[in-house]
Amino acid sequence: MHDASHSYSSLRILSQSKNGYIGQCSCCEDYNFVFGNVLFIFSEGGLSGFHEMLYDKYQFQSQDTALPHGRNHLLRSPIPNFMLSFNDDEVEEIKCLLQETLLVLEIDRIFSNHK
Repeated sequence: MHDASHSYSSLRILSQSKNGYIGQCSCCEDYNFVFGNVLFIFSEGGLSGFHEMLYDKYQFQSQDTALPHGRNHLLRSPIPNFMLSFNDDEVEEIKCLLQETLLVLEIDRIFSNHK
């Protein structure tokens, strides 16, 4: 569980969309990925790993037939019998959020090396 004294008001927003955002916490440097009613907190390695999962056919499965609520992509979790489901537009939105965030982080690295 995350520390209750942690301040969520100290986020640097790296990327945002209509359904979510990715921000970096200034006090612990973790990354918050918020999409709809889901919040994941990642290290930098975890954020990169999550990005890779979106392109892994085993971890992120596309279904030929959508679930009753129209979502046809399932993301496995490390928790047994727990998956997240998304529709095509949500998948593209999440991919864009992550790609934009990784680009911002790479730009930060480039500029920090030139100081």
